[in-house]
Amino acid sequence: MTTSDRAAAVRVAPAWDDPDAVLQLIRGAGPYLPLARYAASDAEKRATGSASGTFVPPWFRIDVATGGRVHVDGGEVLLHNPRFIDAAAQVFGRGAVIEPTTVYVNVMGPCDYPFVAHTDVPVFRGRSRADTPVWLLHLMHTSGLFADERIAMATAVSWFFDGPGGDFYYWPDGPEGEAAVERAPFGNVAIVADNERTFHGVAPVGEQGAPSPMDLTLDAAIVHRHGGWAVTDGGREVIAYADATVRITTSWKCEVFADDAERDRVRSGGTDLGLDEVIDRFAADVGIARPADPLADPTWIDALSAAYRKPVVRIPRGS
Repeated sequence: MTTSDRAAAVRVAPAWDDPDAVLQLIRGAGPYLPLARYAASDAEKRATGSASGTFVPPWFRIDVATGGRVHVDGGEVLLHNPRFIDAAAQVFGRGAVIEPTTVYVNVMGPCDYPFVAHTDVPVFRGRSRADTPVWLLHLMHTSGLFADERIAMATAVSWFFDGPGGDFYYWPDGPEGEAAVERAPFGNVAIVADNERTFHGVAPVGEQGAPSPMDLTLDAAIVHRHGGWAVTDGGREVIAYADATVRITTSWKCEVFADDAERDRVRSGGTDLGLDEVIDRFAADVGIARPADPLADPTWIDALSAAYRKPVVRIPRGS
């Protein structure tokens, strides 16, 4: 394992003891569902500055593990990777308590557009995507009002793809700094960082102009069969991809605590944030009255989105 010259990120090589076994596990899982399902509401788009309307790109995901529980046969090898645990300790300090919680896998077909630079969904004491809208979690982080309650997380990202395209960009020195890049062919490597703070994104995948469905719905899925990947939607096959044209990403996450005492305090639930406290803190900071339905009121959502704007970070042209 070697660390990059960026203090905020660690490059892990090799990432997996047996990458072929990991790839076999990924191909045997499924079906993978559209990534657009994870943030498809109009409120999410308003809060993150995305255009209105739901476009479903040929990007798919499966949760291998959540909350420390494995949902895919054999997924324990992905969740309990000692190389990632060690790298997370390098990012946050050797005395940190590292608890792996999550693994998901993204499968991306060829496309002429990037997976825009973004940060991952943060988690706070008592507030996660299990009980709180994604748009609100992002604003909680961007505002800085809940920094003391944020649960630190490290993410290890690794890939199976030889290109062309699909390069991974990340900004370990912040959005004003220079981008670092991991290029295809990726080999058996991973980048570990705090991806709830570190912007990252993906350059267009595949040959320019390669066939790519533009009219998928949220009911689409992709599965591995007959030595390749098949996209289905509404009971019909839309497109088939050869293995070499599909970009696979594994994302491993862990919660990080300063010590056992902090972990125990968080696990006890005694310091959890209630939703009313979250809304009241926002209302006081922005200087507007809280609405009757703060999770759905469009005027309120727009006001918060305008008050706490994320930086716009772009993947370099020509990538």
